[in-house]
Amino acid sequence: MTTELEKKHTGIVAFEDFLTTDRPEGKDEGELGNEGIGREDVTMPRIGLAQMMSPEINPTHERSIDGLKFNELFHTGWRKPLGPGPLHFVILRRYDPRWIEFFPIDQGGGVKEFNVQKGDPRTDFTTGTDGKRVKPIATMFYDYIVLLLNDLDLTNPMNNVVALSFKSSGLKAAKNLNMLIQARGQKLLPKGVYRIAAGKPATDKKSQGTYAVYVVDNAGWLKPDSEVEKMAIGMFESWKDRSAPKIDTDTTAEEIDDSLANNPPPDDMPQM
Repeated sequence: MTTELEKKHTGIVAFEDFLTTDRPEGKDEGELGNEGIGREDVTMPRIGLAQMMSPEINPTHERSIDGLKFNELFHTGWRKPLGPGPLHFVILRRYDPRWIEFFPIDQGGGVKEFNVQKGDPRTDFTTGTDGKRVKPIATMFYDYIVLLLNDLDLTNPMNNVVALSFKSSGLKAAKNLNMLIQARGQKLLPKGVYRIAAGKPATDKKSQGTYAVYVVDNAGWLKPDSEVEKMAIGMFESWKDRSAPKIDTDTTAEEIDDSLANNPPPDDMPQM
């Protein structure tokens, strides 16, 4: 350990003397040094919900998480189960829906086309020969970048920045979250606090398979002018001009969908 007297004679400066956790004010101009960092260069961890076929609950899978059980939330970056919730969060950025086409499970699964555009026939519901509704070929996702308020460390808030990525049975939760956002009126997005939890498992009418579902709800507002509100607004401003990051999702067949993988959506599944 270097003493204070030794520092004076050697020119050593303690890092505490020049380190601050406060974000610099304003916007720098010119070349910033972060040019060229694209979507494929960044991976955003996400909050997931364990399904029966999720690799995270399979102890033999490389993505397994110790102690994780069906119908529990988990963090792909922290690699730990978070229980049934609720988790509280504010939204830093929401994105328009996107679609991915996967190879069928009987063909091994995996991504066939990562970016299927809105309006493509593969994004539409169709009618089968039996007259029943058939879900789109491409899987729809709603993505959000959020700041978790649970166990938030103000000196390292980026550790709590994570994605919520809803698909399949999770689309109903995403639609509900969008409705809650709109209901708040003319308020900055990061001021509202929401909670997410694992709901009561549902059963598919056709296959009788059980699957986990998300439940989202309002949880209030951040205290005006509080340190957390100021930080959340700063993060919101920072994310406004950024393109959607690559979200940490497995693209193996078992992660493509939940237990409804090869079945039409339930009757209450939202249509586009």
